[in-house]
Formats: sequence, structure tokens, C-alpha cells
Amino acid sequence: MTTSSITAPSRAPTNRDENWKYANLRALSRVSFDVVPSDQTTNKVNFELPAKTTECRLVLVDGQFSSALSDAPPHDAELKLDPRPLQIEGVSIDHHYLNLNRRARHETLQLRVLPRQSVELEILHVATGSGQPAIEVQVESGAELTLIERHIALGTATAATNLALDIRLAEHAKLHLARWQHYASPAVYIETLNLGLGVSSECDLTQITSADRSDTVVSSRSTVFVTHAGEGAQLHWNSAVIADGQQQHDAYVRIDHQARRVQTHQLFRGIASGRSKIGFNGHMLVGASAHGTHSGQSLKTLLAGHEAEANVRPQLEIYTNEVTATHGATVGKLDADMLFYLLSRGIDPGTAESLLKWAFVSDVLTHLPSAELRHQIEASLVRQLPGAIAARDSSAQEKDR
Repeated sequence: MTTSSITAPSRAPTNRDENWKYANLRALSRVSFDVVPSDQTTNKVNFELPAKTTECRLVLVDGQFSSALSDAPPHDAELKLDPRPLQIEGVSIDHHYLNLNRRARHETLQLRVLPRQSVELEILHVATGSGQPAIEVQVESGAELTLIERHIALGTATAATNLALDIRLAEHAKLHLARWQHYASPAVYIETLNLGLGVSSECDLTQITSADRSDTVVSSRSTVFVTHAGEGAQLHWNSAVIADGQQQHDAYVRIDHQARRVQTHQLFRGIASGRSKIGFNGHMLVGASAHGTHSGQSLKTLLAGHEAEANVRPQLEIYTNEVTATHGATVGKLDADMLFYLLSRGIDPGTAESLLKWAFVSDVLTHLPSAELRHQIEASLVRQLPGAIAARDSSAQEKDR
């Protein structure tokens, strides 16, 4: 493979750029992705790794694959490391960090699920310093992949990650993708995700972003490009962000419908507490040839802090009349009537608020493909929503009587 000429923009994005208005670019400007971890670092982590959610786990430390910490790949899949750079062609300002990754990445982790096979595995990203992980996933014809992708930051210094993730689904392929960005220490995280859907392929994507404590300083930005390239492709996109303190999370998701009878169902839930900021820009593009497309959006954010900020923005760009498209976006506060009801049942105010927040994001959690992963996420959210699980379970038991 040869590398083509690079035509990346000459500057980094700014908050004046349309799709970057609410990104924390100041935090990004203060980090460097040039440091390459040593082999000793990638093969030995002086921290306890979280429990597995699948039998097979692949581990990347600061962007590099660790053979010592990883399991052997399943027999129904091919795994290899490619040191060669990818081709870079015409790009927009939204591809700036993708091109930064492509120029500076040390290697690309390539995963291929063989035709008509079924595979389950976990990819764990461990950030201790700075890294630029690059992953390519190819799900062949009739194959099915359940992929759990987790991101954690360890240590006291601010970890910096710039991820490039490329996923391609062939005809009749299925992907169950769960992504959990969970931070216990300071982190700056940016990613560019490209997802291509072939004929009659299906993708269920569930993404959760959270941190252990309100004083954990975290800033993240997701830039996502989805293309419905094959007729009858389906995408179910479910994501939730729980932010507190001075954490900032922003996402731009463009879903391009270019084939007949394709479907997208997008659900976003965000909770902003303290002085945190959440942004989500959902851009639905329906091309002239995408007859019979169905597109639905539900974007909701809950403000649970006097100084918290949220911006959810649905966009519809449609070039055909043969389409069904719905969208809705709201930014609000806790339901006063529901809060009064819970208080009248003897639930203390803190637990009542946590329970309402829990109910707000539970629509997303129900889509997780792994019971073990959901258990781990629920256990981690107890620190942010104290008493919510206990109150929920108590309420469920009372209803069963």
C-alpha cells in the first residue's frame, strides 16, 4: 500500500467552526500525542485491570497492542498488526485529528471476522500517558460480531488519547458494539469513527461516557461518520453521557443515508451536573437515491446543576421526498412532580434525584449486549448516582408484591 499526498487542512479546528462550537479545544491544545510508549510499558501495567466481559480480550496500552496482556484471538477471526500508514485523501476540518493519527500512529490493529462466523471479544484501551490507537474492523458476509470496547485512564497525570476507528460491515453482517469510556483519573480523549454499512447489514451501537468522581477532570470529543452504503441496512444508535464537576463532552455524529430502504434510530441521553458541559450534534443526511429511508432521532439532556450547560442539535438534510424522518430535542431539569412523588414515598432528596437520573439514562443501558458489562457500568454509576440502584430495586420489589 502506498501513501498518497496529504491534503489535510493547514490548521486545527476552532470553536468558530460549525461542528466544533462546543468542543473543549483548549484542553486538546495543551496535550501532545508525540510520545511513543516503550515495549516495557505496553506489556506491563502497574495497575489492576478491570474484570473481563468476554472470554477473549485484546489490550492496547497508550495506543499500542500488548501481546503480554492480551488473549489469543478467536479461531473465527483474523488479527494482525499493520505498521504501514493508510492512504490520506481529500478531507475536511472534521478530519484533522484523524489525519494526525494517520501520520503519527505506530501501528494499526486489524480485526477481520470470517464469513458466516460469530465472534465475541473485548478491546480494552489503557491510557497512562499519550497514545494514538488505530483499529480497523471488517465483518465479512453473514458474520456476526459482538464487540465491547472500553477506555480507561490510569495514573495521576492527564492521559491523552486520539483514536481512529474504522468499521466495515459486508452484506448481511451484524455488529453489536458496546463502547464504554470510563475515567478514574484526568483524561483528554478524542476519536474519529468511520462506520460503513453494507447490503442488509445491521449495527446496534451503545455508548456510555462517565467518570468515577465529579472532581475527575475529563474532556472528550467524538467525531463520527456513518454511511448507509447498502440497501436495507439498519443502525440503532444509543448513547448516554453522565457529566459532573467541570467535565466536558462533545459529539458530532453524521449519518449519511445513500441507499434504498435504510433505517436509523438514534437515541441520546445526557446528564450535566455541577459546572459540566455536554454537546451533541446529530446530523442526518438523506441522499437523492435513498428512497424509502426511515430516520428517527430522540435527543434529550437533563440539567442537574445551576451552572451546567447542554446543547443538543438535530439536523435533517434531505434530498428525496420518499423518506420518513422524525426528530426531537429537549434540554430540561428534573421533573418536579416526579421528585415530589418520590419524596412523598419517604425517599430522601439525594436518592430521589439519583433515581430520576437513573431512569433518564436507563433507556440506553437496556441496549447493552452484555449482562456482565451492564453490571459493571451500574456498579460504577453508583458513585455518581448514590442510592439509585437500591431505590430502583426496592421499588421493583414493592410492585411485585
